[in-house]
Amino acid sequence: MQELQLPHKDPVRFAKSVLYKNEKSARVKIKFQELPSLAMLIEAAAQSSAVFGDGSAKMGFLVSLKNVKLTKKASRKILEVEVKNEHNLENMKYINFEVFESDESIAIGSLVVSLQDL
Repeated sequence: MQELQLPHKDPVRFAKSVLYKNEKSARVKIKFQELPSLAMLIEAAAQSSAVFGDGSAKMGFLVSLKNVKLTKKASRKILEVEVKNEHNLENMKYINFEVFESDESIAIGSLVVSLQDL
């Protein structure tokens, strides 16, 4: 497992390590200090999208959400999120995400992240 490099600090650093990654999708271990709300799951997905970075230092901003749905409240503090890099346009990434508790999907949606060089 590869640790995900982020500028975030606890308690708002949710994305912890990359479980697997290929060119278009990845699965990331996410961890919370309390049972997560939908907003926390969305932030964890946005942080997890950093797995598609090129290694250079960038600041990311969550700019849009679409079709976000909580299908079940989380009952655990350690979960996994699968992120799929659907489309890139200059400094914007369109990401689909799905959060899992064991093998059960508990949240889905799409987000757009804007990247800025530091």
